[in-house]
Amino acid sequence: MGGLVEYILLLLSVVLVVSTLTGSTNNYYNEPTGNKGFTDCSLTKKFAQFFNVSLTSYTLKRGDRIHWNADLQIKRTIQWGILHFTMIHQFKNYTNITFLDDKFNLCDFFVDLTNKHCPIQPRMYHLYYQAQIPNLFWPGRYYTKGTAYNEEGEEMGCQQTEVTIK
Repeated sequence: MGGLVEYILLLLSVVLVVSTLTGSTNNYYNEPTGNKGFTDCSLTKKFAQFFNVSLTSYTLKRGDRIHWNADLQIKRTIQWGILHFTMIHQFKNYTNITFLDDKFNLCDFFVDLTNKHCPIQPRMYHLYYQAQIPNLFWPGRYYTKGTAYNEEGEEMGCQQTEVTIK
């Protein structure tokens, strides 16, 4: 009986390690974009939709400035929301390290992008954002994902991409 328990525990630990190392529990890792731009990972298009999303380059250097542009069509009035942003680094092709996993007030973030306050009215918005790549990021490939949720917790939109930092 002891051998069976040890075998089951060994099997469970292997399954746990393999799922962790392959990132199988991370949707952003299972669907890499191949440094070909942004991918719409939204479950629905009834709230908002992105068009013409671009980044200065998908190969970046620490300390460089990035410029992100997008056109966003808001289809329903947004009273309030949360922006959940993640940035995962694939370390030496065998494990994922989360560098950023944060939630931001969507209305505050939208004011920074457009100078418009909530409620956000339905229409087309041009978004522009620039930032400097911090030196703390390790060289390598990063998977990023941003998902917006409304006050009821419904997903309003999702974008993901991968970048390489040198």
